[in-house]
Amino acid sequence: MKGTRPYSYRRSMLKFFEHDSNGMKDMIRELLQNIMEEEARDQAGARHYERTPGRRAHRNGHKDRSLVTRYGKVDLRKPQFREVSFETSVFGRYSRAEKAIVNTISESYLQGVSTRKMKKVLSMLDVEVSKSTVSRILEELDEDIREFLERPLGVTPYVFVDATYVKIRDNGRYVTKPLFTAMGVNSEGYKEILGVKIMQREGEEFYTEFFEDLKRRGLQGVKMVISDGHQGIKQAVKNCFICSWQYCHLHFRRNVLKTIPQKQRKEISDLLKEYMESPNLLANYSEELRLKGLDRASKIIDKNMEDLFNYLAFPSYQWIKLRTTNTLENVHSRIKKRTTPIGAFPNDQSVLRVVVSMLMDINEEFVTDKKHIQIERNEY
Repeated sequence: MKGTRPYSYRRSMLKFFEHDSNGMKDMIRELLQNIMEEEARDQAGARHYERTPGRRAHRNGHKDRSLVTRYGKVDLRKPQFREVSFETSVFGRYSRAEKAIVNTISESYLQGVSTRKMKKVLSMLDVEVSKSTVSRILEELDEDIREFLERPLGVTPYVFVDATYVKIRDNGRYVTKPLFTAMGVNSEGYKEILGVKIMQREGEEFYTEFFEDLKRRGLQGVKMVISDGHQGIKQAVKNCFICSWQYCHLHFRRNVLKTIPQKQRKEISDLLKEYMESPNLLANYSEELRLKGLDRASKIIDKNMEDLFNYLAFPSYQWIKLRTTNTLENVHSRIKKRTTPIGAFPNDQSVLRVVVSMLMDINEEFVTDKKHIQIERNEY
């Protein structure tokens, strides 16, 4: 396309800015300043100095404000009105997850588990943090997290469940714990983060506890739970809900392909994806694999056949969204990008500060996004 920079050029520019904190700070400052100016225009009902009968407020200069990002402190100019207060999302939604990361690192530093790397990170953030300041901010953040995790739930026909792992200090040693996440599609068809919980390990009793907590908060009307093939999830679904359980097709194919020689995986992966459109086709392919000497793959298919096609009981226009946990996996991928650089966390609560702060923002994205599933009819 004429006037469009080549991809390699754009990629080089991004790499340049990622390693140039001042350049990235300038980009962030310009973007956020433009966002606030647009917000001011919308709230005032007119542009700066514009004469229009629809004006609702008049500008009254700016107020200096700063925002801490991973690239350092960004100085901004917040618009002011004479008649009313100016409201902006910049110092709320944007900064919440960043603040959680800074506070988690700061908390590690203050609790005596710091390293030279922690000091370097704080220095790069250009932030002087006192213990009392961190305590006050953490109390406010913890209250936001508690409210989010305890908010009432309602009718949610479809629930997606997955776990990711984080390293946490526990009784003087670092252990890896599973972080359970449940995402639902509500009665209107919109995605929603239902709950998050850190557990000691994955197992039926822990998933049962997780589901019962969601029910305590009002989760109801569940028709199907979609997850990977963990048997603890499957049994917990039977314990807690009167609904079907759907084995995620992507996880299932991965498990089958683990038993296949490397040189045959591409071909079998493509055929599996094609034959998984029909129970009969997949059953025939299982027999074909057995005849080829791939008994382990054939047994996995036969063992899980009854849990692979429960989505067929629902309207056909919903099928593509009901047979995988891809959306929730994408959420966990975003979480990993934030938690991996931190490394090990000092305690469970510090994990929740980072993860739930992110999920609160993701949940707001879900609310304003288009419907994930059309509940009543096909709109695609």
